Amino acid sequence: MQYRKFGSTDLQPSAIGLGAAPLGSRTGSNESIEVLNEAFDLGITFYDTAPSYGQGESEKIIGKVFEKKRDKVIITTKVGRYPTYALHMAAKFKPLARKVLQKLSGKGIRQPVQSSVQTFIRSQTKSNFQPSTLSQSVEESLRRLRCDYIDLLLLHDIPQSTQIDKVFELLKSLKQQGKVRYYGVSASSLEETLMWLEHPEWEVSALQLPVNLLRLDLIDRCLPIAQQRGIAVIGREPLVRGKLIPSTVNDTNRLTYLGSHQSDDRFAFLTGNNIRTMAQAGLQFVYQTEGVSVVLTGMSKVDHVRENVAALKLPELTPQEMEMIRSMSICVA
Repeated sequence: MQYRKFGSTDLQPSAIGLGAAPLGSRTGSNESIEVLNEAFDLGITFYDTAPSYGQGESEKIIGKVFEKKRDKVIITTKVGRYPTYALHMAAKFKPLARKVLQKLSGKGIRQPVQSSVQTFIRSQTKSNFQPSTLSQSVEESLRRLRCDYIDLLLLHDIPQSTQIDKVFELLKSLKQQGKVRYYGVSASSLEETLMWLEHPEWEVSALQLPVNLLRLDLIDRCLPIAQQRGIAVIGREPLVRGKLIPSTVNDTNRLTYLGSHQSDDRFAFLTGNNIRTMAQAGLQFVYQTEGVSVVLTGMSKVDHVRENVAALKLPELTPQEMEMIRSMSICVA
């Protein structure tokens, strides 16, 4: 595993980070623990979670696994998006739902059912960026994570209509109290990312952005500014929400939890003569993109962890392949 500078902070995370959204939701507690232990053993030190992931179960599992080795990992969690009451009630049926999905495996209907479940889950989150709510959320996350500080706290898709100055006053206060070491923003669009970069007075330490071979707009316009200002970039969605996984791959856990799967096979040339999988090619592209500190990808199985870590040991994408990606990305944007 390789470790990288993280903006102007003193953090030095692993080049690959584990996105913990599947843990405690699609992946049960025991398997989630296996995934985290394997990731740690293979050198992954960066773990990204949120209160909305598994209705808090993701944070609880991370806290359980890393309680005795807290100083050896970097934990990122978020504030601002929370599960609704309906989702909390539905969470009681998760063990039963997993058993049903296991029985449906191989019958051709598991994938659409799982996709429908995830669509429901995404619809059952609410935003609340009131400072009092954010402060309470941090305390609850600390309890679930079984620790007294958060390495990196991210605002989770904060609307631009929010009274942002008050939010950042709270974040600065939490940092002064030692409950948060650094804070930043999880953003999606080019416009909102540029807005965060235009306000150095907010003292943002990191941005979590969709960085992949179809998001050249963010790569070209935002990453150079972030580098110049010492802001770390966490590149999420390296597999373009599953589109880079060939449609012939039978892996619903990797593919469909974010929605219906439509493969984009136009980048299949990156696999060469089976030199790498398409997933590994997507990871390598983000890893080789200048200005990215951490390549963040969800991992719900031990096999995914091993495949992702192995990507760093493979031959890098060549300058010719990187140029072909750029020309193809322009065509499909």
